[in-house]
Amino acid sequence: MSASTTTRQPSPERAVRLPYRPRGFNKRSRQRFERDRRGELVRHLGHEPSYPEWLIIGRIIAIEFELQKFDAKMLAGEELSGHLLRGRLAAETRLRLDLRELGLRPGSVDKGELPEAALDRHLRALTDRREGKAA
Repeated sequence: MSASTTTRQPSPERAVRLPYRPRGFNKRSRQRFERDRRGELVRHLGHEPSYPEWLIIGRIIAIEFELQKFDAKMLAGEELSGHLLRGRLAAETRLRLDLRELGLRPGSVDKGELPEAALDRHLRALTDRREGKAA
């Protein structure tokens, strides 16, 4: 087998995959973006989404793609009008609220634990440590 037909496997350290970011904004890149985000959101949910969850997932994907387009324009040096900037801020808020509605919170995705549960566990460990020293 020649070297050109083999594929490189990522090292275990690089097993974490970064989210897909389109370089251009055409129909094909949108389809690739939608496929990537849909898979990631369903994976984070941990179950097959219900119909209302699919609606929210579709809205999240559409909003995020539009935000990526706004970001690309700003990085290219294009100045956005006040109207577009307000629309972008509204889209960010809508994205945050939709992600929350889907049950995704900062910290809960990576660690599998809600921040409140992590805080409770930490406080319990501190209390146990103090009682162990006092005893």
